[in-house]
Amino acid sequence: MGKLGKVKNLSLVEAVTQKIEEAILSGEYKPGDRLPSTRDLQGILGVSLVTIRESLAILEQKGLLKARKGAKGGFFVREISTKPLTRSLKMLLHHMVLSHRELYEFRISNEAAVVRLVVQKADSEQIEIFKQFLEELKGCKGNGHEGWTRLVEIEQELRKEFLKAADNRIYDAVLIPIIDGLHQYAAQYLSEGGDRETQLACDHWEGVIQAIADRDEEGASYAVKKLLFQFRDLILETSEE
Repeated sequence: MGKLGKVKNLSLVEAVTQKIEEAILSGEYKPGDRLPSTRDLQGILGVSLVTIRESLAILEQKGLLKARKGAKGGFFVREISTKPLTRSLKMLLHHMVLSHRELYEFRISNEAAVVRLVVQKADSEQIEIFKQFLEELKGCKGNGHEGWTRLVEIEQELRKEFLKAADNRIYDAVLIPIIDGLHQYAAQYLSEGGDRETQLACDHWEGVIQAIADRDEEGASYAVKKLLFQFRDLILETSEE
């Protein structure tokens, strides 16, 4: 147990918590491993049982440990999950008032990066799914504001399909709550869309999906940026009215 050692004169609960957390995050204890008993940890760390129990409770709240009862019970290392981060981001977005500049800057940097991963990783089945989404988007044309509203909803689901194909849990954790949160901003900023905006968006999406099918990273990234330029311009038009 190389990472664990005597705790010096620090805040004991914080110090013990940090020591055990470092041992978990460094891989000394892997998902599914059982930690030493509280008595053993007391001897290793040189602190009271009360301090050990408080530290383990904190690590359980953080989602790093899971307590099990019974003869074979104890504290076990959990699989690291992005769900707590996702929940926190959703709450943050719900209570924040974001400017259109912040939204645009975030999207243009991250969505262009995601689509490059999609070009690299998407298999033929996923590309067919993207093409089906494109047909749904095209079906929104000529239906005025109702068609535009439906297009915004389909775009939301298509972006989630892109994240599946990109296969990166960090982007999943960060971008899925952002994508979900875009609905409230779509209602605020994108409420004026109609046939012209729907046609432009479909043209841009067709460019994105064709570039993905052609395995063209530069083309896909450029097409996504053109789509986001439209997003930016429509927001600016709406906010100036």
